[in-house]
Amino acid sequence: MKTSEFIELAKFRNGVESLPSTLRRKYRVDKMPVRGRSKTKLFFGFKVSALNFKKLFDYLSGMNNYALKSEFC
Repeated sequence: MKTSEFIELAKFRNGVESLPSTLRRKYRVDKMPVRGRSKTKLFFGFKVSALNFKKLFDYLSGMNNYALKSEFC
């Protein structure tokens, strides 16, 4: 369990399992206020798109910290 291969696989698994965990904790996908398959699919799509927009905004706001500085300024 201390090999480098196992550590890399554990990191990958943590990344894969973080998405469903986030959807359940923050966006409460287990408790939707609608009934029916099409409405549930629509609400789930909204929740996933909200998560994607949040990740995009965090990424874009973090780019200012790591932007390359011009040498001529």
